[in-house]
Amino acid sequence: MSKVEADVVVIGAGASGIAAAVAAAEKDAKVIVYEKGSTTGGAANMGMGFFAVESRHQKAQMIDLTLDQAFDFFMEYTHWHADARLVRKYMAQSADTIEWIESLGVEFLGVYKYFEKSFPTWHVVKVPGSNKPTERSASVMFKALTDRAVELDVELNFQHTVKKIQKDPETGRITGVSVVDEQGNQIDCECDTLIVAAGGFGNNPEMIKQMTGYTWGEDLFSFRIPGDDGDGVNLMWDAGAVKSPVNVELTYTTPGITDIFKTLSETMRQPNLMVNLEGLRIFNEETMQNTTFTGNAISRQTGKTAFTIISDEIIEDYKKTGLDYITFHHNIKTVDKWQSEIDAYKSGGESETAGLSDLHGEDETGQVCFWEANSLEELCEKTGINYKNLQATIEEYNDCEGSYDTLFNKHPKYMRAIKGKKFYAAIHRPCGYGTLGGVKTNDMLQVLDAENKPVPGMYSAGFDACNIFGDSYCFLLPGNTMGWALNSGRMAGYNAVDYLDSDDFVE
Repeated sequence: MSKVEADVVVIGAGASGIAAAVAAAEKDAKVIVYEKGSTTGGAANMGMGFFAVESRHQKAQMIDLTLDQAFDFFMEYTHWHADARLVRKYMAQSADTIEWIESLGVEFLGVYKYFEKSFPTWHVVKVPGSNKPTERSASVMFKALTDRAVELDVELNFQHTVKKIQKDPETGRITGVSVVDEQGNQIDCECDTLIVAAGGFGNNPEMIKQMTGYTWGEDLFSFRIPGDDGDGVNLMWDAGAVKSPVNVELTYTTPGITDIFKTLSETMRQPNLMVNLEGLRIFNEETMQNTTFTGNAISRQTGKTAFTIISDEIIEDYKKTGLDYITFHHNIKTVDKWQSEIDAYKSGGESETAGLSDLHGEDETGQVCFWEANSLEELCEKTGINYKNLQATIEEYNDCEGSYDTLFNKHPKYMRAIKGKKFYAAIHRPCGYGTLGGVKTNDMLQVLDAENKPVPGMYSAGFDACNIFGDSYCFLLPGNTMGWALNSGRMAGYNAVDYLDSDDFVE
């Protein structure tokens, strides 16, 4: 067994872990990072940008959203379930984090909404040589953070798994970690502070079932990010951390289609008729823009499923006018590839992907999630939707074509009648970016024990410690997932070193 020493050990080199390592090293700490995978940034490399408020980019674009307004909105949205002190610190630091990232040579395209009714808080990273929003652009930022970590002499160890957190039996203070490298060699690393940023347990169906009640592959199709197996929260629980409630960062997906057949997917995400298995509408379909709210609505239906239904006449309309909703993420504006993608999907072929398809997991393959039929009756036979109820629903819906929606008050321009010679349906199921929470922290990101007291020397950041969203991810302030990861990592890194210089730390 080899032995090493550090001031700060960071478990995980994802978005929050690499940010924590750089922040701690900036304060002259000796930092060692143990990452189970083979790269930094984790799943955040697939992203495009992060949340900030009162940044110089917002001011340049004359966006007048203030820190106070964003904070008040967020706390009302979460019904004050979130730690207000922690949320305030996170948001107050966010504009400076933009400049912190820019100091590494990273540029931002500007500030964007994620959808029409959201706030412009999403700071999208610029890919060198491009002036357009680009998928996976955040990888540029994580390369810069990694380069900065190396420059600061952070020791980055890949394919190293932490097996145990060591504590002083008398004081309960963190004293180190036990690690195994890829060859099976054991390492005993002594440290004074520890930051756990291991990414939650979105890749662990057993823990998902135990902690949330969802069965992955049946009623949940969240991202399966390799390495996010719950190691971090399990290590902290074993070391005395109190368990906190866990949520899934819920959205929705069409298994086997979302992020794969992008035109097909985006067309079936437009604000058209959505029904459940009973053939009844479930909400105002304008809400489809907000994937969190849509996921919430779907999750309470029979089988946690819902269906979007359109007709060939609606497709013809889209050919003339383009799609109603266009996202920066997929940037699909027309239905030009509609039929070719249907043909590819039905034949088991391939289409353009966003890279995120690799994270959805293998259990989606082989499922039929899109249908076409020559009548509504045939469509119901294929999907299992109650035909009698659907007939009545569509009759009521069509009566409101282009006018007042008597049920949910959807805008008249989206009230397109379901009529024509061919009908299409896609099934939607709950999805999510990952699990939120597992341990409880204070506003310093110190991990708390069963008595609500800090475990001396233990900090956490990112998904493992993300208890700030209440029961629903706040998509209305877009960029919060990565924003929380970067800022909580940065805060944990600074606070861990401050702890070493405080009266609370005793060697």
